[in-house]
Amino acid sequence: MVMLTIAVLTLTTAYPYAFGRIGERDDELQAVSFGQQYMEQIRQQIRSGATSLTTATLPIDAGYALAFGVMRYPTPGPSPAPPPAQLTSPGNFTASATTNPALSATGHSYDVEVTVSWSYGGAPRSVILQTIVTKQTL
Repeated sequence: MVMLTIAVLTLTTAYPYAFGRIGERDDELQAVSFGQQYMEQIRQQIRSGATSLTTATLPIDAGYALAFGVMRYPTPGPSPAPPPAQLTSPGNFTASATTNPALSATGHSYDVEVTVSWSYGGAPRSVILQTIVTKQTL
């Protein structure tokens, strides 16, 4: 009986942990995707001669609750049911970029580092993406 109790407790604690990790990795995947989009904007700014970079924010997509039948949407028939409501966004991603060397009108090659930050479960999280941007001279 003791062994069965230990096994059941182990399984019941593993379930919430697994869903928490899935949610955390989902946010991280969204952050990387947002960071890549932001990095493309930075490339365009640098190539157009910008001497300062803008920051960007994007709401975190919380998705749908797993328990409310997303798998059955859309329903067949002449009047399909509307999609289930999305969960409220838990916050925003914030992206910022730094360059080495600092941007200047005469520079032509930069190491760019993009940092995307957000909060998950009250703890700060971030991902860093890096690239090299070269201005083409005609």
